[in-house]
Amino acid sequence: MPSHRINRIDRCGGISAAWTLAAVALLMTLTACKPRPAARVAVPAGVAPAGATAYRVDGNASSLRFYLHADGPMARVGHSHVISAHELEGDVWLQPQPEQSTCELRLPVAAFIVDDPKERAGAGNEYAEPLDASAREGTRTHMLGERQLDATRFPSIALRCVRLTPTSAGMSLQMAVTLRDRETLLTVPLQWDNHDGTLRASGEFRFNQS
Repeated sequence: MPSHRINRIDRCGGISAAWTLAAVALLMTLTACKPRPAARVAVPAGVAPAGATAYRVDGNASSLRFYLHADGPMARVGHSHVISAHELEGDVWLQPQPEQSTCELRLPVAAFIVDDPKERAGAGNEYAEPLDASAREGTRTHMLGERQLDATRFPSIALRCVRLTPTSAGMSLQMAVTLRDRETLLTVPLQWDNHDGTLRASGEFRFNQS
């Protein structure tokens, strides 16, 4: 079975550091490089579906962004946040019939970077206001603490592709997100292109932290 290596994944979504409810936007771009010999990219036996082309995430080149917008009674006293990470891990198995494809991804929560000045400036609008280092570190500490992500007990978030459905605009992906041992299903609209051994997908959606 041929193997590929994903060398970039950009996503935007959200995990609130301080609020009960947050409206969040997600943007995802996925890129894979040309095929490499299968022996150099090991796929666990029994995991890859028959007939699928395997892609491996390159965490060093991956990029993920969460755009967090406060909602509810705390919105007037809080800040909007941009959370980014660069260590997404996992595999994607693309079938000849794309709707039968699947994926298993992991996101280490300790890799989250809160309110990087360049990320905030690039996001613009409500995110453009700079935050000082102590405010950024305080938000990150709270986010990874017991009452939020509880990074000590739950060091990663699991993402699993459940179902792909063709649509007039591309694909609709049903994704299972496991956070603190609780699984939630989210629907992500996708557009993708697979050309010359490179797979690119993009999408955007909003969801509440709850």
